[in-house]
Amino acid sequence: MRKLLLILGLVFIGQVAFCQELDTALLTGQWQLKHYDAIEEIRQSDRYVNATPQVREGMDRKIDRLMENTFYHFTGRDSLFFTDLRNGSVVERKASYALRDSLLTITEIGAKRDKRAKILELDVRQLVLVPLVNGSEKKGRMVFERVEP
Repeated sequence: MRKLLLILGLVFIGQVAFCQELDTALLTGQWQLKHYDAIEEIRQSDRYVNATPQVREGMDRKIDRLMENTFYHFTGRDSLFFTDLRNGSVVERKASYALRDSLLTITEIGAKRDKRAKILELDVRQLVLVPLVNGSEKKGRMVFERVEP
């Protein structure tokens, strides 16, 4: 029982330390998506694996377009500009963001719902987050790398 309490205590202290160590100033800048676990799940799905070569090639083109064109640009204290794919076209979006501990909340201008993500890692080169759907980690990790100006 003591060991269990000790382990839980260490995990709690680690979480608190991470929240306190998160340097929010590091978030400012431009980030490009380099890896997304959800894409790997697609590539391992039956639909992808069993697709004809032509269909798979089309899916790969869409995935490549998503990866090459997903940027998040955090400016100032709460402004965010990001790119998104809609019907195959790259669209620029504008939002505000709030950061509380490791919880990132993005409020897109004109959108009905906020997007939330938990920041797992943040340093000068890399931002790793996991989107939250209904408060749960559902879509896997998103790994961004800082884009040099």
